[in-house]
Amino acid sequence: RQYLASDVLGVSGYTDLVEEKNGIPYPVEFKKAGTGNWLNDQVQLCLQGLLLEEKTGVSIPHGYIFYIGSKRRRKVPFDKELRKTTLQYVAEARSLLDSRKIPKPVHDNRCNGCSVRSICLPDEVAYLHELDERPKRIKPALGIDNVLYVDEPGCTIKKTGERLLVVKENDVLRDIPLIHLGQVVISGNVNLTTPAMQTLLHEGIPVVFLSAYGRYHGALTPQVSRNSLLRSAQHKVANRPDTCLELSKAFVQGKVVNMRTMLQRRKWQALDSENPELEPLLANIKDMKTMEKRISKATELTELLGIEGNASAAYFGAFNFMLKSEMGFDFQRRSRRPPADPINALLSFAYSLLTADLMSAIQTVGLDPYIGFFHQLKYGKPCLALDLMEEFRPVIADSVVITLINNRRIKPEDFTQVHDGWYLKEHRRKAFYAAYEARKNETITHPLFKYKLTFRRVMELQVRLLAKYLTGEIDQYTPLTVR
Repeated sequence: RQYLASDVLGVSGYTDLVEEKNGIPYPVEFKKAGTGNWLNDQVQLCLQGLLLEEKTGVSIPHGYIFYIGSKRRRKVPFDKELRKTTLQYVAEARSLLDSRKIPKPVHDNRCNGCSVRSICLPDEVAYLHELDERPKRIKPALGIDNVLYVDEPGCTIKKTGERLLVVKENDVLRDIPLIHLGQVVISGNVNLTTPAMQTLLHEGIPVVFLSAYGRYHGALTPQVSRNSLLRSAQHKVANRPDTCLELSKAFVQGKVVNMRTMLQRRKWQALDSENPELEPLLANIKDMKTMEKRISKATELTELLGIEGNASAAYFGAFNFMLKSEMGFDFQRRSRRPPADPINALLSFAYSLLTADLMSAIQTVGLDPYIGFFHQLKYGKPCLALDLMEEFRPVIADSVVITLINNRRIKPEDFTQVHDGWYLKEHRRKAFYAAYEARKNETITHPLFKYKLTFRRVMELQVRLLAKYLTGEIDQYTPLTVR
């Protein structure tokens, strides 16, 4: 693979392979299909040839397309007509960039198998504009799903060849091929060598840093996306109070609906729904329904904050009903810094991991995680991640906490009290990480598009839909809600 750039055309990119015969280089482009005769493939290959000519000063008469499906390759002559067509498309692409207007996706059979289909979402956009039926499936481009958690004090993360090692003293605790790695989460006193850090950045693998007690500190992320137009649109919307309010309503709507669903599941599980002991649960569900109806009528952000606060109070006021009483836990109210009890410690830990995941998804899409619409700007506060977290808190983070407790995988004796706060003991975090990853890999049916995908994939999809809204490609942002 070779990087090519042209100062004359203002174009840069990679060619899959460059072969040389009798001093003349030939670009070779690999395609997954069995065969084909597409103009866009020929233009792509010809442009590689033009860039090679500028680099080498040698006239290149042709290139090759290798079709992986059939293991055949086809010769593409770079004749005068193809060269002219290629330059015309370069000019059109530059004109499109200069216009700062995003065209609607073409949305036809050429989208099948396209490497950027999961970015432009042609099927989803067409469906939202009522131009087509619901899409069948989506494969967002978050990459592979393996997450490496390292929280044992004294460990060192180092690079050897194309592998990442976790070493303590002279023992290798983990040995992972980089190709199987999607994210690294470091908690507490763990060392990351400079070669490992540089490799992770080069491979586009984010590194998340948590305190020894699970608080989110920050992240080492690859190069900021070059999609400055998307971030410009994000900043413009963030400065429009009316649009911020509408987006905030969507975030709060998703959170309140999902919190109410969590409580209603407990109601449905009850053998006797008329049991007087369930009256507080039923009353809080009713209060949340009332709050939910008020969301669309809010005229100020402060009013919406009040609605969200009251709904959260009702939800956490009934949180104990979702925990098995014989587990020995007692949750009174939500407290953050420091966590006032073991349940709050688990919730804070889960929210830290969820923040990190949404930060990664946001940066993958190309948005600014620190510019939000519901959460107010504050130095170092990942406002957009917190905005998007709202709809995911109940169904991912809270669900993990409830599952761990009710399945006896976390017990009251698994916590330690430090000063005024409670924290999960180090040796029990492995169970927490495993449950969190398992939840993210569970499959749900997307309420809007009706296809199945994992929670991990849903997070990126929701960020991409938000980006489509910010750039005007779709008319509204719809939060994820579950049944």
